[in-house]
Amino acid sequence: MRVSFIPDNLWDALRKSFQNSFQKLFQISFHYNEEVQVWQKRDRHGNTYWYVYDPKTGHSAHLGSEEEVMSWIESHYYF
Repeated sequence: MRVSFIPDNLWDALRKSFQNSFQKLFQISFHYNEEVQVWQKRDRHGNTYWYVYDPKTGHSAHLGSEEEVMSWIESHYYF
């Protein structure tokens, strides 16, 4: 039976490589989550409303129409 040991510096290199990969993956997924998110919802009475959330600022709103959603987005972002 042959036993071989992996030197500590190789383990350190592998650990750093995995850490860098996970950090990049986190940054990529976080970047995509910076976009404004919009959901159409219904309350318990069947009324439709819109929920908007801006993850960059943490601001959110419940709005009654698509026009209000567009206005809210435009007021938070200057195109």
